[in-house]
Amino acid sequence: MDFRFTPDEEQFLKEVQAFLDEVLPPDWLGVDPDGHNEQADEDLHQFDLEIRRKLAARGWLGLQWPKQYGGQEAPMMKRFILEQELIYRGAPYWAISAALMTGDMILQFGTEVQRQEFLPRIARGEMQWCIGMSEPNAGSDLANLQLKATEDGDSYVLNGQKTWQTGAYYADWVILYARTDPNVKKHKGITTFLVDLKSPGVSMRRIPQITGHPAFCEVFYDNVRVPKTNVLGALNGGWGVALFGVATEKSFGYWLINSGRRDLQMLIKYCKETRDVDGRLLCQDPLIRSRLAQLAIELDVGRNLGMRLNWMATRGMPIVATACQLRPLGGSILQRLSHIGVQTLGLYGQLDEHSEWVRLRGRMKYLYLASVAMTIEGGTNEASRNTVASVGLGLPRG
Repeated sequence: MDFRFTPDEEQFLKEVQAFLDEVLPPDWLGVDPDGHNEQADEDLHQFDLEIRRKLAARGWLGLQWPKQYGGQEAPMMKRFILEQELIYRGAPYWAISAALMTGDMILQFGTEVQRQEFLPRIARGEMQWCIGMSEPNAGSDLANLQLKATEDGDSYVLNGQKTWQTGAYYADWVILYARTDPNVKKHKGITTFLVDLKSPGVSMRRIPQITGHPAFCEVFYDNVRVPKTNVLGALNGGWGVALFGVATEKSFGYWLINSGRRDLQMLIKYCKETRDVDGRLLCQDPLIRSRLAQLAIELDVGRNLGMRLNWMATRGMPIVATACQLRPLGGSILQRLSHIGVQTLGLYGQLDEHSEWVRLRGRMKYLYLASVAMTIEGGTNEASRNTVASVGLGLPRG
């Protein structure tokens, strides 16, 4: 494996970095650490839309998709470079990522009509998508989902509930998993649908996170009609679609690692500039030095694993097991980083951005709170390890 960029890739990296220098405020840290009110949430959403429009204007959404669907037919490595830099700089990215992930799924499993209808609009930054997987009794055990889709003429009628739908409040459409056949093994009776969230019978309730950000939603489907033409993939073939989507989502671990690299650099800079009560720089404390060095080692390991995952994807190799290695690694590293960050800042680590005594603009407090979910969301660490054991190591199920 050779992780070095080609001259063309290096040039593209510089273009992306220059773009981010232009569109992001000089002191941008990512999500506002204290942005837990409606106005802050709306402002972040509008900034997200602005970034998305500017990316679309450059042709950077769906970079590797065929030109007939609005893409550039660029090498996968360019998309990797773009995503890596967006995440590292803390640019609003989840909504963009969700749209591109669903676009990849439509490209892989969709009919020609579905591809023509949705992919160009995603590439132009005109559509926002989310994923409808988890339910109150079906999280990591996705095959236990209960939301029903009942055939009725030329439509299916949806009834049930989804939860933890990230970004659903601002989404236009959802890729939804529903049970179409309750009489077969549970992973064989699932079908995937493309659902307009403005359809009659759809309602939702926002779920604030511990950080205060209302990123999640409960979404309720009450006799929601979906035309049969909006089935994605084969009838009762939703499990295969889900595996494709989960493999993509598990690479979220690389997102965490890229974000963690930036947070670690902020913490290192703080330790180089800040003195303790005895007048000694924090970076001279042996315990702090050891902790920062260990985090640097772990983040480099994670980054190399992420590069390997991308290298495998560009060559069409199976990535499920590797992605499931990366997912728990990224979440665990970010939890340790946030704990060490709060401990290093001491009582200052508990302050939010609006305190006059705040350090690092409250970033470590925000990261500490956000990290609680990092080994759970997108599938628990335990579920990822089970996949590594069965798919990667060929071990029997326990």
